[in-house]
Amino acid sequence: MQSQTVAADSVRLVNQDGVTRTRGIEALLRWRRAPYVVTASYLYLDTSEPAGGVPGRRAVPLTPRHSAGIVAMWEQHDRGRIGLELYYTGTQPLADNPYRNESEPYLHIGLLGEVVLGRFRLFLNLENLLDVRQTRDDPLVLPSRSPVGLWTVDAWAPLEGFIANAGFRVSLGED
Repeated sequence: MQSQTVAADSVRLVNQDGVTRTRGIEALLRWRRAPYVVTASYLYLDTSEPAGGVPGRRAVPLTPRHSAGIVAMWEQHDRGRIGLELYYTGTQPLADNPYRNESEPYLHIGLLGEVVLGRFRLFLNLENLLDVRQTRDDPLVLPSRSPVGLWTVDAWAPLEGFIANAGFRVSLGED
């Protein structure tokens, strides 16, 4: 039998032995009363996989058990719209992270607005108003290279922090 060598920089995809189990429930509620719309969602997820070389099972990494969201919007066709979004992400099991075994839960808040001025629409979008960042809790860079050659931990929360963008749209045709 010939031996096969693999360069240290190559990538291999290998299926894990055993079965990954996923079960859960999702709920979505929508309330409408012009000019308002509110949408709420909730997700419960129970996932497990073989523990990787040891007997038993473990929770699948980077999979929050609980997550929820609510989006509220006011909109009038010729005037504009204002929206608020709140998203909760619960704790997540982490793998190969020397800083922690479980992530912190976090809340992501966004705000958007648009004003209609004739053919022009001016908009402002604000994301992650609480400036949540994974790097506020732990560094991304590992103290030393992992056995599989990685220099960073997996992302389990936003990395970019607060984001704002604004702009305008022009209608060129008849409405």
